[in-house]
Amino acid sequence: MYYVGIDWADQKHDIVIVDQQGRRVGKPKTIEKSYHGFEEINAMLRTLAEDPGSFNIGIETPHNLIVDFLVDKSYPVFVLFPALMPQLRKRYRVSGAHNDPFDAHVLADSLRTDKHCWRQVKLNSELTRQIEILARDHHSLIEKQVVLRNSLRSTLNLYYPEYLHFFADVCCNTSLAFIEAYADFASAQKLSQLRIKEFFKEQHYNNGQAAARVYQVLQQKNIAVAPALREAKKFKALVLSKQLRQLNSAIKLYHIRLIELIEQHPDGEIFLSYPGVGHINAARLMAFFGDDRSRFSSVAEIQGLAGTCPVTDQTGKNRRGTIYFRRACNKFYRNMIHQVAFTSLAQCRWAKLYYKKHRLSGKKHSHALRCLANIHLRILFAMWKNRTCYDQNIFLAQRESNKLSNDN
Repeated sequence: MYYVGIDWADQKHDIVIVDQQGRRVGKPKTIEKSYHGFEEINAMLRTLAEDPGSFNIGIETPHNLIVDFLVDKSYPVFVLFPALMPQLRKRYRVSGAHNDPFDAHVLADSLRTDKHCWRQVKLNSELTRQIEILARDHHSLIEKQVVLRNSLRSTLNLYYPEYLHFFADVCCNTSLAFIEAYADFASAQKLSQLRIKEFFKEQHYNNGQAAARVYQVLQQKNIAVAPALREAKKFKALVLSKQLRQLNSAIKLYHIRLIELIEQHPDGEIFLSYPGVGHINAARLMAFFGDDRSRFSSVAEIQGLAGTCPVTDQTGKNRRGTIYFRRACNKFYRNMIHQVAFTSLAQCRWAKLYYKKHRLSGKKHSHALRCLANIHLRILFAMWKNRTCYDQNIFLAQRESNKLSNDN
């Protein structure tokens, strides 16, 4: 058996091979990130053994082209949580000094000695993989939208603060169209209330109260702004508006595509049956759970991965232990399950009562949501594992049964 460590990078990958005794096999190898480079590592491994099962390959990410290549070639590939690497390095060098070949050696040797800490990569179906990639890309676009929205609000606040009272969301398409048509207070102040209503109607935004509010704000005296600042920030606002328009269109296209794919997926009905889960969160849940029902041995694994359960530090005389917020987790999944918890408050009575109970006990909003998200993951895990849709009666009956058990 040979153990292969791959320290990946954007342009190249460093590779180290060790045998069962931990001795290096050959010299460290650097390959380029290309088909030629991938075939080079394949040929190098085949010179040691023809059977791909004679190798265990370790890397820090499951999301890389080289991982797909090696799995397609039937090599067993294992993934380690990246946050463990700084601790593993200390086994070999207490100084903390490291380079890419050294990191590759650490990966190979720790896979040899601590294989139980690694998780084998098992690729999902093509449909699930497409949903996972699109869901992550959609999330990235949302993050960019938030950055641009905040930048636009900050820009408007510097030269056109009155505008922030016009719309609840400055990056909605109606708001962006208004900015592009009337980019400063002076041009907007000339509008009559009737013209504002007509403009909203042209944008398919039929809201008479909003038109009246905009007109009322425009009738007030505005704050004087230096001409140089006004013109410079107006130009920036117009640029940001155009960027947000394109981003809004892209997000809408992603939304439509994810709906199409979720409707095709056999697990789509399962996740959509859960209160507060729409197509976007259903796609993120599919990315989280995947197809392989044996991937997680217990719900505690997914709760740790999503960061909903705390960390307990129990040492010495402190038997009760100190409880910490779990920082080491997948932030994409944490965001997803928090959204599920938040949206469930409006659609699920027991979830709302559970949230209120924790708020009344003194917990902050985010802490109460994490507690609720922890419960949601238990239910979702059971649904996914058993391939069953959500049934509130089953959950409530189980909860009552647990209460009786605890009382006894």
